[in-house]
Amino acid sequence: MNFRGRGAPENKLLNRKIKGFTIAEVLITLGIIGIIASMTMPMIIAKYQKKVTVERLKKFYSVMMNVINLSESENGEMADWDFPKESYDKSIDKFFQRYYLPYLKDAKECYSANCFTKEVYAIKYLNGQPADGVVVVNYIVKTNDGMYIYLLPNIPAGYIWMFVDINAHQKPNQIGRDIFVFDVYGHPNYLNRKNYYLKFWGSNYYKTTEDLISTNNYGCNESAADYSGFLCGALIFRSGWKIPDNYPW
Repeated sequence: MNFRGRGAPENKLLNRKIKGFTIAEVLITLGIIGIIASMTMPMIIAKYQKKVTVERLKKFYSVMMNVINLSESENGEMADWDFPKESYDKSIDKFFQRYYLPYLKDAKECYSANCFTKEVYAIKYLNGQPADGVVVVNYIVKTNDGMYIYLLPNIPAGYIWMFVDINAHQKPNQIGRDIFVFDVYGHPNYLNRKNYYLKFWGSNYYKTTEDLISTNNYGCNESAADYSGFLCGALIFRSGWKIPDNYPW
């Protein structure tokens, strides 16, 4: 076939003009994406933080209940343990060393913050006020998964406060956010307790979860007059191991 004299076939695809985005359109699009991200990222981060908090708190509770069971098998029933005899007794370390520490794998003891190489370990209530007057940190145990445990005996009332900081030295070091409070009961007749195991502070005192939030003392709210945040662990526990929507996060 002879194509001489015929023009080359026109390539319409090559001759098409490709229309791109203008700089203004790109900037507007990026701006919209940035606005959406700024609105959604805090919610995503908060949701993740809440999930991690519950998981670590639940793990600690499970581990400590297992520790108590192991300890009872060797030291007898918890009701017969040799509890501290005085309030704010600094010999609480001896109690922990005997009944808890041998059953916490690879835990490390810290006296007077000698485990810390950086900033001071300062504790706050949920309302932001310093809690160092109540939480006397003379003896800390650091678990093998990076949690702090410390105790404060309150003998006239018949219990020991056990504190856990689920992320150790990391911020915010705040009761109700990464620090939670438990009771260890040492007196058989205290409030008719039938056992002496680890309990979230106040988990049995209040009738509803709303009471755990609204009470003026110990409440899981940022305006509680005294001990703000002490009931937050009980609130999570009573909510089925969840941080409810009305939690002051």
